[in-house]
Amino acid sequence: MPELVFFRRGEEVLRVGLEHERVVLGRGGQSDVVIPDPDISRRQVALQHDGTRCLLEDLSGRGTLVSGQPMAQGELADGADIALGQWRAVFRQRGSGAAEAPTGAHRNTALQAQARHAGTGQPVQLRVKQGATEFIHTPRGESFTVGKDPTCEVVVQDRFISGRHLKVTQREGIFHVVDLNSTNGTFLGTTRVFEVEVPLNTCLRVGETELLLESRTALAGEAARHGLIGDEPCIRQLLDLVERVAPSSAAVAIFGESGTGKELVARALHACSTRADQPLIPLNCAAISRELIESELFGHERGSFTGAQAARKGAFEEADGGTLFLDEVGELPLDLQAKLLRALESGEIKRVGASRPVHVDVRVVAATNRDLLAASREGKFREDLYYRLCVIPLMLPPLRNRRGDIAPLAEHFVRTYAPRGQAVKLTQDALERLQRYTWPGNVRELRNVVHRALLLRKGPKIDGDDISFDPEFGREPSPSLLSLTELPPGTTLDQMMTRLERQIIEHALRRHGGNREKVAKELSVARSTLFKRLKDWGLTKEEHE
Repeated sequence: MPELVFFRRGEEVLRVGLEHERVVLGRGGQSDVVIPDPDISRRQVALQHDGTRCLLEDLSGRGTLVSGQPMAQGELADGADIALGQWRAVFRQRGSGAAEAPTGAHRNTALQAQARHAGTGQPVQLRVKQGATEFIHTPRGESFTVGKDPTCEVVVQDRFISGRHLKVTQREGIFHVVDLNSTNGTFLGTTRVFEVEVPLNTCLRVGETELLLESRTALAGEAARHGLIGDEPCIRQLLDLVERVAPSSAAVAIFGESGTGKELVARALHACSTRADQPLIPLNCAAISRELIESELFGHERGSFTGAQAARKGAFEEADGGTLFLDEVGELPLDLQAKLLRALESGEIKRVGASRPVHVDVRVVAATNRDLLAASREGKFREDLYYRLCVIPLMLPPLRNRRGDIAPLAEHFVRTYAPRGQAVKLTQDALERLQRYTWPGNVRELRNVVHRALLLRKGPKIDGDDISFDPEFGREPSPSLLSLTELPPGTTLDQMMTRLERQIIEHALRRHGGNREKVAKELSVARSTLFKRLKDWGLTKEEHE
């Protein structure tokens, strides 16, 4: 019996017998074989077999492609290939002889479309990961090519990738991936693939590069802005402010608790500035001994002190034409603060042991987790240097005040630290546990918690039981929260009591997952008193005030 064999992406899905019957193929429900494809007509084509020949009649008025050529009416040759959107039908004068008979026509047989995956209709993006670096490609059309050739839409520099390595086509929420005869192949997990359909959140490997197909959201757009991830209003305002002030040469002071991302903001300022092609030199003022900090900042001449066997440039000269990032600037000794002020005012620095100053063109970005204004009023930081550094102050909110960003940040760290070729996901229970925590270590602590969970997980997903916070991971801290050795000389009794009260409340918040009602009940204090303390310490959001 002559038959029509339907294929989709090279896979046989249906056989229809054509003995002395007129069979209509189309998208409409009245067709004999219903093909759910928007690119074909409700009644696309009719086929009639008269016993010796199979005649085709186009019903769409646009012509039907047969073996690559449009046909309005005519006879089908044995093996002729009819294009029907995503499907194709091959006419066979004689059936395959298989024991299983072909489907009878006139029974309104419908071809089942591939199940639509989550994300259908959503914009998508390709995340390209090479070791610790990554970049985002946003497709402009339905398809794009990946390779080393400059003509590819996604150009990847990898010695194991071919000039035109693979092509990806998006349709109906899935991706059709075709390897373009590459030398080293395209891999899905450990399997080399030549042509495959994959859903969103699939990770492909080509050479030493990973390609992650994922949905593109407004947040993903923010993530591409200099690595600063966040969609809370405070972060959006910060990003806008960074882009507005970056082109100037004015000094910027970044304030925020430890772990909030001050260095990321400094790098964003540099990247958006007119100095982006010049060096960015970071210097942690708290990590250098008092004896060496001046040399690290301004450099030294040969023989200027014991061990100075050769002349050396300091951070200011290294950053000439670019940006100098002074992290933990509040830790600078008072005598060196005066020299820093002079360098900022005049643009001149003098190496240790030098007789003449050197002019430098440097944009200074400073960062600290200390209250410099309060320190200046106490005489621990020069007031004139404070105002010279704080031409443009930027305040980074703690993570507990931007809880809407916890989930996307955690997912970003999962993608960053997940093993090659694996698409690990956070369960809802894990996300809820992350949301309840108070995050005293801010984004840095979140990164460590997620990285730890990836190592300790028991399956392909990170569950709530895989999440462990610092007090839970190691030995529980000593009951004595405050050590007298931690207090600076001259601390008053009131100051000690305030610090002790804050530590007790923060410890109770961590123990109860941020539930303030339970904390108030356990400590036997009024809720209003607890809320006032949290507000004074910046541990609450406006909507809870």
